[in-house]
Amino acid sequence: MKGEKGVCIAGSLPTVIRRTKFDTQKNAQIACNFHIEAGFIATDYVVYQCTACDTWHFGKPEWVKQFGKQ
Repeated sequence: MKGEKGVCIAGSLPTVIRRTKFDTQKNAQIACNFHIEAGFIATDYVVYQCTACDTWHFGKPEWVKQFGKQ
C-alpha cells in the first residue's frame, strides 16, 4: 500500500506485536479503511503513532494505550 516503510516489532514477550509502518497518518488511515472494508481486520482498529519507531500503524485499541504516543 502507499506509504509503507517496512515493519515495526514492538513490545516484549508475550506481548510482541508486528505492525506495518506508514510514513503518514493519512496513508495509515487509507490502509486501515481498506482492510476494514475488505473484512480482513475488525472494525474497531485505529491508527496511531508508535513510540518505538515514530511512524504510523493501525491496530487494536489496546495497542494504542500500550505503544501509541499520547
